[in-house]
Amino acid sequence: MSDFVSEQDGPAIAGAGARRRAWWLLVLPASYLLHLAEEWWGGEGFAMWTARAVGSPVSTSRFLVLNGIVWPLFFILTVMAILRPKLAWFPATFATVILINTALHALGALATSSYSPGLITGLLLYLPSGLAALSLARRSLTPASFTLAVLSGVFFHGLVIAIAFA
Repeated sequence: MSDFVSEQDGPAIAGAGARRRAWWLLVLPASYLLHLAEEWWGGEGFAMWTARAVGSPVSTSRFLVLNGIVWPLFFILTVMAILRPKLAWFPATFATVILINTALHALGALATSSYSPGLITGLLLYLPSGLAALSLARRSLTPASFTLAVLSGVFFHGLVIAIAFA
């Protein structure tokens, strides 16, 4: 059974008398990588879709640079959260980011009646893995830590949007 032992123990799994680390959380950066591939190669590509559908393009170079920095950072922070108890809040932050991203892809697709590149991985990967990570964090973090982690995810996603569309 997957569960954090406690905020102090970090993302560990209790089972059969032995603690194992919650390596399943690596699904978050793995799904992010697949999501980026869909945004790049799906349909007309996310950069072109935003130019057409929203009227404000995300340049190809900005897309590559931003995600070339964020993906490795999120991967490293996820591994560190698995190994270090003080970073047990990070999966909730990451989950918040990907769930907001999924909602924005879905709203964009509905508003434009078109396929938003990234929607499929958002719905099939981000939604279940994000909800699982948030559920796990809600049970294992203090209410204050959980709230701060979610608010950090909202802030971080807003920052990414500001940089992407600047």
